[in-house]
Amino acid sequence: MTFRALHRNGAPAPGGSPLTEVLRRHRDGATKSQAEIARDAWLDESYVSRLLSGERTSPSRDALILLAGFGLGLVVPDVDEVLLAADYKQLVLPQSLR
Repeated sequence: MTFRALHRNGAPAPGGSPLTEVLRRHRDGATKSQAEIARDAWLDESYVSRLLSGERTSPSRDALILLAGFGLGLVVPDVDEVLLAADYKQLVLPQSLR
């Protein structure tokens, strides 16, 4: 069993991993519901919920690309920020496309 810091009401404590912080920041700027984000990313809504809450901390690189690029609709530099926060390599694009 892993330890997770909680508020008195049982909710996850503020803060968390760099990935959680980056995802929360981009989620706060999104105009979609969590269900729409999950649908657009082709990911299960409960999985997306756990990622955004910090309950799930080690998603695959592919899941993060789907979530950031398609679900949240982020541009490549922001997708790279999400990947770097999870200790993955950035997307590799030819310089002419950046």
